Amino acid sequence: MKLNVIYKLTGYSSIVLGLIATLSIYRIQYVKIGIAIAILGFITAGINIFLNTKYFYDYETYPKGYWGMFLSSLPVLFLLFFIMKHR
Repeated sequence: MKLNVIYKLTGYSSIVLGLIATLSIYRIQYVKIGIAIAILGFITAGINIFLNTKYFYDYETYPKGYWGMFLSSLPVLFLLFFIMKHR
C-alpha cells in the first residue's frame, strides 16, 4: 500500500473510532467498550501524527490524528471524572 493511502486511512479511522468512543459515554454500561475503542483510536491517531511529522508536514499543518486523539481521550477523561466524583 502507498504511504499516502495509509496516512489518509489512519486519519479518518482515528476520527471515526474517536467518535464511536465518545458516543459510548452516553450510557455508563458502554464505557468499557468505549475505552477499548479509544485505545484503537489512540493507536491510529499516533500513527497518523507520526506519518504527518515524518513525511507529510508540508501538506497538512494539523493532521486528522489530533482530532482523533482528542475524541478518543474523552471517554478516558469521563471515566476518570466519574471515579473521582464517586469516591
